[in-house]
Formats: sequence, C-alpha cells, structure tokens
Amino acid sequence: MLVRHGETAWNVEERIQGWTDVPLHDEGRREAALTGARLAEFRFVAAYASDMERTQETAWIILDAQAPGRPELQIDPALREIGFGVFEGLTWSEMREREPLMANRDAVRQLDFTPQDGESFRQLLARTGVFAAMIAERHADDDVLVVAHGGSLRALAVRLLGLPDEAVWLLRGLHSASISVIAQGAPREGDPPSLMAWNDWGHLA
Repeated sequence: MLVRHGETAWNVEERIQGWTDVPLHDEGRREAALTGARLAEFRFVAAYASDMERTQETAWIILDAQAPGRPELQIDPALREIGFGVFEGLTWSEMREREPLMANRDAVRQLDFTPQDGESFRQLLARTGVFAAMIAERHADDDVLVVAHGGSLRALAVRLLGLPDEAVWLLRGLHSASISVIAQGAPREGDPPSLMAWNDWGHLA
C-alpha cells in the first residue's frame, strides 16, 4: 500500500519541497486521518516512511487508526523525495523564470538531468530500487504500508512493477494522502506484480 503524505503549506503555495523538511498543516492532518479511517481494517505487517516529518506524521496518523497491534514505523531515507537542490523553496513559476530549461517539459524529462545540489531521476530510481528489492525479499506475502512522496512513490512503483526507467513519466498526479496499491504476484509461478490502484483519493472528497 503506497500513500503520499498529507498536504503541507508549501503544497498549497505550490512551492518545491524536495528534501526540505516541511511539516503537515491542519488540512494535511485531516487528510491523513481520513486515509487512516479508510485503511483502518487493514492489518499491516510492516510500515515504512521516509525520513521527512511530513511522511512520518502521516504514517503515524494512519497507524493510530489500527491500534492495537500496529507495527512500529520504520524510517528509510531511500524513500525521500527527489532532491530539487537550489530550486527548493521556490514556487514552480519562480523556478521556471530562474531556469528557462525547467519551463520546457520535454527538455527536463531526461533521466539524468540534475539540478544544482539536487539529484536526477536516475539516482532516485536507483535508491528506491534498493528499497523495492528489500520489500520483495522481506515482505513477499505481507500487507505493507509505505508513506512517501509524489516523486519517490512514482519511482518506487516503477521498480516494484519491473517497468523501464522511462515509465516514471507515465505515473503522474499523486494527490496528497492518496492510496495506490501494488500486488507483488508470485514470481516463482510466473505471476508478475500488478498495479491494482493508483492515486485513489475518493476518501478525501
């Protein structure tokens, strides 16, 4: 179960967050609580979040709805959002004004494009791939909660589904506190992983 963190003030302002540790605001906590209510009947064997406050708080709110018997939250920096470097804190329009290349979507849809002090999508895919391999090995038959970010969840889905790197451009538009579901399948029986749901946020409406 893949869940994007609840909304932050920077989300509302359309500011680039990346590795900047912006907490949830009240609406984000409300969204996380609604997601927790939606998932209250699930019994997750394990739960993971990135090392950002916004994902950890979202995860704890969801897990609080499952007490008793909830798993401990495990923190993994591999789930951190893609690093936007010098663009973090700017609005998307400010970024495009400062760096004309960023206004050209075709130009920046290069897996190796790296902002100053940031990272590329290729690097993001590499680190989420390590996490995906761990999940496949350790939790092949388990229900697992993963709370992370729009970019890192896209990359993780690509790795879990065994898709080519370029597929990261196809998995778009994750709403805050949305739910996506990937079933791992049974590789030994030739059953591939399956995308069961993507960007489900009907519980917030």
